[in-house]
Amino acid sequence: MKILITTDCYTPMINGVVTSIRNLETQLRRRGYEVKILCPSQYLHGESRDNIVRIGSIGAGKFCNGARAAVCFRKSSLQKLIDWKPDIIHAQSEFFSFAMAKRIAAAVNCPIVHTYHTIYEDYTHYFSPSIALGRKAVVTMTRHVLQYAEAVIAPSRKVETLLRSYGVQKPIAVIPTGLDLQRFETRFPQLQVDTLKRSLEISPEQKVLLTVGRVAKEKNLAELLDYFGRLSLPDAVLCIVGGGTYLETLRQLAAEKGIADRVIFTDAVSPDKIPLYYQIGDVFLSASQSETQGLTYLEALASGLPLVCRKDACLDGIVTDGWNGGLYTSFEPFQKWITAFCGDAAETQQLSRHAVQTAERFSAAGFAEKVEFCYQEVLKNWKMQSA
Repeated sequence: MKILITTDCYTPMINGVVTSIRNLETQLRRRGYEVKILCPSQYLHGESRDNIVRIGSIGAGKFCNGARAAVCFRKSSLQKLIDWKPDIIHAQSEFFSFAMAKRIAAAVNCPIVHTYHTIYEDYTHYFSPSIALGRKAVVTMTRHVLQYAEAVIAPSRKVETLLRSYGVQKPIAVIPTGLDLQRFETRFPQLQVDTLKRSLEISPEQKVLLTVGRVAKEKNLAELLDYFGRLSLPDAVLCIVGGGTYLETLRQLAAEKGIADRVIFTDAVSPDKIPLYYQIGDVFLSASQSETQGLTYLEALASGLPLVCRKDACLDGIVTDGWNGGLYTSFEPFQKWITAFCGDAAETQQLSRHAVQTAERFSAAGFAEKVEFCYQEVLKNWKMQSA
C-alpha cells in the first residue's frame, strides 16, 4: 500500500498533531508500507527529501507559534506525488494541505481518510469577535471538508460526538493516538534528574506540580496559576514546560498574584528532552478543555505521574479518581487531589504504577494497527463503488 499523509504542520514544529503523524508513519513503515509526507516547508521555496515533500509557505504564527501556510508551490511538486500514485491519502489538516490532497486524490482516483485533530470552537477568539458566529463558521468548514473524506478518524469519543452534532454523516472510527511508550517509561539516572532540578532552582524537598505543552489561552493555564496560588502547599512549585503566545501574559499574572518565585516557566524545550522533564514532576496538571485526546496526559501517565485535570470528555476511561489521578470542576476537589498525591510515599508509588498501567493501553503499534484496518475497509468499499 502507498500512503500519502498530508498535513499543515510537521517537524520542526512540535505539537500533538506532529507527534501523532510521526508515530503513525514510523509504525506504518515498520509494517511494510510506503509512506510519503506532504507538508509546508519553513521557507518560501519548497524541497523534497527522504519521502517528505515540503511546499513553499508563509508564516501563520498568529494562530500558533511556528505555524506555516503552504501556498507557494510548483505544479511539479504535486505531479511527482500524482506520478507516485498513492493508494490512499490520509489528511491530517483541514486547510492548505487538504486542498492539495483533494487535487491528488482526484488525479489518481484514490480515497481520502481524514483525522479530525482540533476542536476549532475553542479557537474562535483568534478569528471571530462572536462565539456564535465563530461556531457557525467552524461547523460550515468542517462539513465542507469532510464531504470529501470516505471516512473520518476521531482521536476520542468526545470528537465523534462533536462531529455528529455538526451533522457529519461519514463513517467515524474512534482511534486514540498511540505513543512510543518506552520513550517515557525509561527512567533517567537520578543524577540527570537532580541536575535538571538544580538548573531550574528546584530544591530536593520541593514537590513539583508539572504541566507540559503549548502555552496558549485556550489551554486555560490562568486557572492553574489561580488555583496553585490558593493551595496550602508552601513547599510546592508549579513548573510550566513549553513556549507559546500566552507566556508573557502568564508571567505577568504570576507576578500579580505574588507567586512568581514559585512558578517556573521553561519556555520551549527540545522534544528529546521532554521525557526528562516529566521525571522531575510529582503530579501532572491540566485545566484545558480544548483537547481532542491530550497526548501529554498519556506521556505523563507513561512517565508514572498521577493526573489532576479539569473534568473533560476526552479523559473518559483514562483518569479514575483516586486510582491514577483525580478530576476536578472547582478548587475544592483540585486541592483535595493535590494534597493527597503529595502525601504518603507508599500511596504515591501505587499511583505511579497505576498511571503506567493505564498508558500501556495506548501503544503506537496498536494505534497503527487500528488505522491500517480503517484504510483496508475504506479501500475495500472504494473498490466496490468503483466496480
